[in-house]
Amino acid sequence: MKNYIFALAAGVVTCLFIYVLPYGRALDFIGLLLGVIAAIYIGFAISDGRKHVLLLECAVAAVFILLALLGMWGKPVWLVIGYFAHGAWDLIHHPGKLGTKVRKWYPPACVVYDWVVGLYLLYWLGWI
Repeated sequence: MKNYIFALAAGVVTCLFIYVLPYGRALDFIGLLLGVIAAIYIGFAISDGRKHVLLLECAVAAVFILLALLGMWGKPVWLVIGYFAHGAWDLIHHPGKLGTKVRKWYPPACVVYDWVVGLYLLYWLGWI
């Protein structure tokens, strides 16, 4: 339970940063975070040790980095899509579903973080 509270708190702090930063800097910050979040699973894959898992995680991280760049340099909707899609990717990592060895608490906590930020982005961009 405390992992979810920590993830929620981290999401709220991230949203506060988005709120106080100038628009362009906020987009850079959000995009950079999406890339870093996606790369964390590469670390899990390296720890896992199986080559096919590492290749999969690198390929998926590349997609999220592309979404981050499109959101930073193109339309911010790509960042919203990226955060919600990463939350879905987290759900797939729930132990036993994908096969990548991750800490049991990490995927559900990351879903909370990703979707809190995604929901705030919808609000921040004026879409809800």
